Amino acid sequence: MAKKAAGAGRRATETANSQKTARSTKSIAPRPVREAAGKQQARRVRARKPSAPEPGTAHKEAAAGSLQATAAAIGRTIGRTTAAIGQHLPWKGANDGLTLLERDHRVLESLLKQAVETDEHAPADRSAALARLAQQLSTHELMEEKVLYPALKSHAEAKDIVLEGYQEHHVADLVMNELREMPPTDERWGAKLKVLKENIEHHIEEEEGEMFKTARSILSDEQLEALGSQMQELKARAVTTTKKG
Repeated sequence: MAKKAAGAGRRATETANSQKTARSTKSIAPRPVREAAGKQQARRVRARKPSAPEPGTAHKEAAAGSLQATAAAIGRTIGRTTAAIGQHLPWKGANDGLTLLERDHRVLESLLKQAVETDEHAPADRSAALARLAQQLSTHELMEEKVLYPALKSHAEAKDIVLEGYQEHHVADLVMNELREMPPTDERWGAKLKVLKENIEHHIEEEEGEMFKTARSILSDEQLEALGSQMQELKARAVTTTKKG
């Protein structure tokens, strides 16, 4: 009986040891399996980390931003240039009578400035400047007195300013004739020219203010265009006559 009990005890002990060994074996995976699991874990960790930017990415983004800003600046410049050019293109109204006279006014102002700036010690320069001014003034007055003034005088709201225009032309002509008869070396020449300049500039200011505004209110675009055509023809004939003379 004692032997049987001892044998049973040994078998129980061996069974218990076998079970512990099995559990230990199950808890420890083979090395290849452990390595594969470790690699998978590492890949998961790398996937969670933010990826580093590619070399040169920041430089490329900055360059792209700079190109966009440059393109926008060029677009604005082109827009402004187009608008500026458009102001000088022959759109509708660019050759109406009042626009042509305004251009003539700018020429007169320039010639007056040149004449005033001549030196008393350079009589030839004074004579040449006065001759250019006299020719321009004569043609300009002719266009106004033969074309614009008659078209406005029949309208009550423009009659008074037109009559003043005639008289201002008369005064300018008187001073111009005195200058042409006076030697450019005369000490009064410069003072008389300044009086002429002030007279003409005042005349221009009144015309482009009250007279031209009134004209645009009572004359249609078609009428102003017709006046412009008449003025151009008259000016062309005056230039031709001057060349022949």
